[in-house]
Amino acid sequence: MRPKDGKVETRLAHLQTLRSGMLDGVNLVMRQIWASGQKPSSIRVRSAFYRLDEMKVLEDERKPLPTKEQPFAARMVTPKGLHLRLLLTMLYAAQCAVGPGKQWDAPYPVQSTAKQPLSWMSLSASISQYAGPGIQLASQDVNRRRQIMAALKTLEGMALVRATTKPGRFTAGLQLLCENGTSTISSAIPYTMPDDTEMYVEIPVEFFTRGWVHVLTNSEIAALLMWFDRLKYNGVVVGAEEGDPVTVTYVTGDVRQGLYGLGREAYETHQALDAYQLLDVIRPEKRYDSGKWEGYSKDDSDLLCHRVSLAPAGFDRDAGAIVEDVLKRRDTGGFWRRPMFSTPKRFDRFRMVSGDD
Repeated sequence: MRPKDGKVETRLAHLQTLRSGMLDGVNLVMRQIWASGQKPSSIRVRSAFYRLDEMKVLEDERKPLPTKEQPFAARMVTPKGLHLRLLLTMLYAAQCAVGPGKQWDAPYPVQSTAKQPLSWMSLSASISQYAGPGIQLASQDVNRRRQIMAALKTLEGMALVRATTKPGRFTAGLQLLCENGTSTISSAIPYTMPDDTEMYVEIPVEFFTRGWVHVLTNSEIAALLMWFDRLKYNGVVVGAEEGDPVTVTYVTGDVRQGLYGLGREAYETHQALDAYQLLDVIRPEKRYDSGKWEGYSKDDSDLLCHRVSLAPAGFDRDAGAIVEDVLKRRDTGGFWRRPMFSTPKRFDRFRMVSGDD
């Protein structure tokens, strides 16, 4: 048996704490605001949030794009922090409330009150421990409030939200700004739901109502946005002659870094996303799960990309249960694998195209 993975072990412990406490309650609130609102089938995210308008050329993969040149989603790939999950949750709440092209003028308060039980705290599931100076004995709610306030300040610095009274004073109210990066500190552009004339990807609504937004890592979420984009704008339909067409895509290293700003670690989350049965990933025969090549051949014809499609099992499953099961097997076995009797992948043969990822 391989030694345990310390990072996975910590993540598993946090997930188990979430599942035993607040996760079901937060998922219930997510479903309630969907049922009482517009009932969208998916949530639209403008492309400028997760990819650049023009691809940058990198001379060395070990030197990624400077942070300020990366898309917002890539900047939010941090080991800790709620800012990516909170921003996506805000887009979800807005689109449950208004339709395409409409502005949402009634964001929730940070903390629930008797008059306003819905809040960003009631829509966020996280384990928070205070890391400030001295010994602090505070309730989990107090620490989560600190965490949400810290996330809001980060989003404010990116001009994605703004406090309605004074910078950083979110307890008095806040405004959600457009996620395409066109706002500035001095000139805010209020958020409106993308209409059909804009470029965007669609996140299945179950990503929010079934808890995926709370249990996936920032890297996994940013990578999903990339795969949604590749499938929508660069996907190829295969298997149509058999009557069961599947949209398939891939990404090369220069595109992954130069367009999406994502490094190797974010790319390698395809192993976890495949194990969760959110993606179907087909690997070239000569390529190991790690991405290395058998024999390290320099022949370009051998450098074949993984092919990716959306898995039929999809997002309409209990995220907490699925991820916990996978993490347990990862923690004890040291590798990412699906359950023994999981849904089979819908494709296993198609022509590969050369690339470096």
